Amino acid sequence: MLTGILIATTLQAAPAQKPKQTTKQTAKQTAKPKIRGIAVAYYDEGRLRGPDGKSTLENFLFFLKHIQEVAKEDFPDVEFRVLRRGELLRLPDGTALNVQTLEPETGYVLSMSGRKRKMLEGLQTDADFACAAAAFFRRPSKACPKK
Repeated sequence: MLTGILIATTLQAAPAQKPKQTTKQTAKQTAKPKIRGIAVAYYDEGRLRGPDGKSTLENFLFFLKHIQEVAKEDFPDVEFRVLRRGELLRLPDGTALNVQTLEPETGYVLSMSGRKRKMLEGLQTDADFACAAAAFFRRPSKACPKK
């Protein structure tokens, strides 16, 4: 008499997988925008040691936080840097910034290739910066109240 062995297997359905994206699709979705220019906030704490300088620096640093937010939201393809005493930065227009030689002790610089840089001197609010950057980089900014 023949006895057969019956082997039963169960197959489980694999969970449905999304089709893999090609490298080009993934790169496009995760790539940062191409940097078109640079906005630099600078201050020289060495020249701001006196009582008036301390107040100037505190005001500058207060508005700097708001200006960084505006730059991040309204100008994603513009690199925002903070430059301090003793640092040198090469700009896209071919020039360089050295905080120790800049007047006044605090300010902002906007630069992009093919255009002369723009210096923003004195106390700048986030709206002041937004309007100046919008004009320089030729695009609108939600933070600029001027239309």
